Amino acid sequence: MINNLFKMKKLDIKIIIGFIFFIALAITAVVLLLIQGLSPFFVSKNVNLVVNDSGQMVEMGDARLLDGVYMEKGEKEKYPVAVTIDNKLEARPWSGVSYAGIVFEAPVEGGITRFLAIFSGDNNVEKIGPVRSARPYFIDYAMGVGAIYAHVGGSPEALDKIANDTTIKQLDLNQYSNGISFWRSEDRIAPHNVYTSSDRLDKIRNKKIESDELSFDAWRFKDDLDASVRGSIEKVEVNFPSYNNMHNVVWEYDNLNNVFRRTDGEEVIKDALNRMILAKNIAVVETDIWIIDSLSRRKIRTEGTGNAIVFQDGKEIKGTWKKKDSFSQIKFYNEVGEEISFVRGQTWVEIVSNLSAVTVL
Repeated sequence: MINNLFKMKKLDIKIIIGFIFFIALAITAVVLLLIQGLSPFFVSKNVNLVVNDSGQMVEMGDARLLDGVYMEKGEKEKYPVAVTIDNKLEARPWSGVSYAGIVFEAPVEGGITRFLAIFSGDNNVEKIGPVRSARPYFIDYAMGVGAIYAHVGGSPEALDKIANDTTIKQLDLNQYSNGISFWRSEDRIAPHNVYTSSDRLDKIRNKKIESDELSFDAWRFKDDLDASVRGSIEKVEVNFPSYNNMHNVVWEYDNLNNVFRRTDGEEVIKDALNRMILAKNIAVVETDIWIIDSLSRRKIRTEGTGNAIVFQDGKEIKGTWKKKDSFSQIKFYNEVGEEISFVRGQTWVEIVSNLSAVTVL
């Protein structure tokens, strides 16, 4: 009998402790809700938080000119570096592309595409590549933001363009003459095995650039639209004709997170660090593209104006693109001539000869 009473008392004590713990949690939850609801009354509206690359909440500073993303307070945007990235099957998965602020995708030869990935350098990217050769149109897009241009050799036209312009030559970073900024990986065969890193690019940046003061004509940026007013696009496909269709692009829209996920038509594409390839904006440029030699290299018109489509917030915006010269940033305008503001984050620019290459679902 005494043992039973003792057991009952122990049970009662556990119930009481559990009840007290539950009440404490409930009070804490209510207090947190009150703090969140009343915070505008005792927290300065000028104090904003942003998640840094380590996943920590830090005080928000200025927005980057390259992609509009807010940096940590006190952090300074680094001078941009553009890198030609290989996109042959042997070069996949890519390294570092998910960290770029802007990525241009354009055809080279044989229906193959390559990327020009432009980095602000604020993130620590241990491996970027595979790095491939220069093309004149990639030079023009890199110069639009005044970027240092990293590549491995180049087409005759690209190398002539670099050699004959003092500004471009100053910003040039060719692996053949700057080998210390690159390395060759042993787990891939040449020429798909050249890589660089943000650390190596930082060292050359400091030698090539006297001042980190940025002066390019940046895009306009805006915050995400509220989920309730986002568009209903499900998928954007961009067709780059090739013998095996391995360079066609599929972007699937995620309304909840307001991003486009790059897929192979079935699965989400990830980089070598297992990071998904995501875009806040997709801009499609229609321009003149010619085959200029027996190797089917392309000449692509980068200056002037042409038709364009911008996809953002689940919506399609038809309009035009404009680029005054090699050293001007490409800009995008809607059908009434207003400059389009991009959602803060990574933007992919797809270069095609005809907008009929684009399918919207």
